[in-house]
Amino acid sequence: MCHLWAKQQAAIIYFMRRGVQPLDKSLVDVKKFFIFTFIQTWIFYIAIILFKLNAYAGLGLVFLICGGMAPSLIGVILVFTSYRKEDRKDYFKRIYQANRIGIGWWLFILLVFPAIHAATVLITLSFGGEAPAMEGLCDAVQSPVSILTVLLVGFFFNGAFPEELGWRGFALETLLKRHGFIKANLLLGLIWGVWHLPLFFMPEQAHYSMGFTGFWFYLAHAIGLSTIMSLVFIKTKRSILSALLLHMFSNLATNMMLSYSQTYERIYSFIVFAAFCREYLAEYAMSIPQFPSLCQNLPLKPRRIPGGVLKDQ
Repeated sequence: MCHLWAKQQAAIIYFMRRGVQPLDKSLVDVKKFFIFTFIQTWIFYIAIILFKLNAYAGLGLVFLICGGMAPSLIGVILVFTSYRKEDRKDYFKRIYQANRIGIGWWLFILLVFPAIHAATVLITLSFGGEAPAMEGLCDAVQSPVSILTVLLVGFFFNGAFPEELGWRGFALETLLKRHGFIKANLLLGLIWGVWHLPLFFMPEQAHYSMGFTGFWFYLAHAIGLSTIMSLVFIKTKRSILSALLLHMFSNLATNMMLSYSQTYERIYSFIVFAAFCREYLAEYAMSIPQFPSLCQNLPLKPRRIPGGVLKDQ
């Protein structure tokens, strides 16, 4: 399987370099990103399902990591094969430059998901539901040092670093330029959610207990979360670091609340999805062109911008 993976990476680089060069090359690159990301991830994930491997032990864990790292790996490969030198430097700077994120947005990144969970608890209790057990939070209080371990593992192995160099780091900007804020996040959120589909067939994953109905709530959650991350991405001068941190703190906040009922989970998904609904209403129902104007300020390479060169913010 490792030999197959190595051959696959060589094939990816080969076909990326042989690709056709249309006027909107960036959109073609994003399509390549989606295709090869799904290929790599689903090869490993489907192998876990077919061979009934434990996703958190032995070979199953290796396959889970190899599949989960596809978005960032493919995104970085495309950066090296399609970006100019100065654009590559800009890309990698946006991964670590913390000064792009203002104090207000640091507070937002830290507090938005605890706030959403607090609202979810209140709504759940008001409808007669049960409060989450908060086992992760209790463990963190008893052993504060463990939070650091959870953060590091969550950052490097559970979604943030393995994914965000691709989803937000590579694909988002072109989608914003091409489709505007609403359509870009609807598209990216749906693709991001569907990408997780094999996890719903792995008994060791939390997704497994959601069932078929839960998958649709998960898609709504992915669209809403994509909207939140895109807003912060734009407001922090295209900071990829902001996406990494938001993904990490989203997962951390959810893990702190475990375990919880399906009712709680679905209310949480609705609240996150409300972020997308709010922007949809703002742009279309209320005719407030807030995000399209923001998207127009996103700088890309001159050859990637239809109709001229845009200035940096």
